[in-house]
Amino acid sequence: MSLRGLLFPKPGPFVARMAVLAGVLPVIGWIGGKVWLLDLFNHFQVQYAAVLTLCLMALLVLKSWRLVALVALFMAVPLVRIAPLFPAGRAEPQGTVMRFATFNVLTSNQRYDEALKWIRETDPDVIFLPEVDETWAGALAPLRDSHPYFIDYPVEGNFGFAFYSKLPIVSREIIPSGQLELPLLKVMLAGAGGNFCFLGAHPVPPTTEFWASERNVFLKRIAEETAEEIWPVVVAGDLNATRWSHAMKPLFKAGLIDSARGRGIGATWMAGNPLVAIPIDHLLYRGPRERPEAAACGERWVGPELGSDHRPVVAEIGW
Repeated sequence: MSLRGLLFPKPGPFVARMAVLAGVLPVIGWIGGKVWLLDLFNHFQVQYAAVLTLCLMALLVLKSWRLVALVALFMAVPLVRIAPLFPAGRAEPQGTVMRFATFNVLTSNQRYDEALKWIRETDPDVIFLPEVDETWAGALAPLRDSHPYFIDYPVEGNFGFAFYSKLPIVSREIIPSGQLELPLLKVMLAGAGGNFCFLGAHPVPPTTEFWASERNVFLKRIAEETAEEIWPVVVAGDLNATRWSHAMKPLFKAGLIDSARGRGIGATWMAGNPLVAIPIDHLLYRGPRERPEAAACGERWVGPELGSDHRPVVAEIGW
């Protein structure tokens, strides 16, 4: 191929190459997700669908009918995977509905007042805040007036947290997980409809094979704690995995439901950059073990930009 051909490729072949790339990567992730590096391809289903849609439109204009059929076939994988997030018939929560929130504040973020204002305006019953250090813990202390039940666990680095609740704490436990012994918060809370278990989590991001393994061990521990619990369960935090990641499978097998189902994509990390924006901050839930389907989510939304590379997530859950 000539230099001109490389710099200015013909529209048809260029679009075809883009479509093949965007079509093959989600298949590789789906099939090879047990391999940590291949599992990274699972996180970008929305981007794959967007690129394939643009390619399909271009090929329709070019009247490349065979390639149109191929791209339509490729689109099946990302569309099937994101379909549960689109609005459909859904059950409304029964009984007492509680508002839960989680927000990875980003340790280096200094917009303390904005975060505090947002929390007060949102007025969650329970909120879990990863990446809290001593400075953030001090900035969040005024929440104790409205949320008198709290746990501060500030540490150096990015794996401390703060927990604030309007509901009384019945019991609390910090469970070290994996070789890194990162803290998994397990709290039993007294809700109006009875006790329930709250798990606050922030595993490491899967940037190396070891860290991916540590994240997976952490998520499996959440699944184990959920499976053993007879009470309703709510899981909150930055899980460093999208719902499509192979690492999330144990959580769904344990009966946890993604509050994002039927409520849209809602990217929470790098939300301002559509090329890499993905939903890795979660609020998951399950009803009591004998009636897991009794729990349901009503309203659920992603909050504003507050100086962190993450956006807050809020969900109203009842059972």
